[in-house]
Amino acid sequence: MEIDYERLDFAGTLGKLAELTGRELLLELRVGSLDGPFRLAARGVLTGHPDRQADLSSRRSPGDDVEAFQLDSGAFFTVKEADFSHSSWHAGGLEGQASVQPRLNVVFADSVLHVAVLGVASPDV
Repeated sequence: MEIDYERLDFAGTLGKLAELTGRELLLELRVGSLDGPFRLAARGVLTGHPDRQADLSSRRSPGDDVEAFQLDSGAFFTVKEADFSHSSWHAGGLEGQASVQPRLNVVFADSVLHVAVLGVASPDV
């Protein structure tokens, strides 16, 4: 079975993460490549950017921005433009594809942030 991935640039990656707001995610930071060992894992509902993200971004030079995202579990992650290579999005069950697990792989110079979409948050979140 061939899995369809959509290749995204930095802006597309940030847009995709914004679309995932309100969904429960499992995050793994993998060393070197997607096949590398994971060194950090977090799980929770993506709540979006922390307060004052726009203010922090306005103080950084172009290409050096760091976009931060928070989970309801208290965990957070960042996507830094300077270290960003590309990302790959697989919609899975969100678009009726054969492989059900939706996922986003954000590739950096030395690591990959693997974002697995586990589901939609319950209404009380």
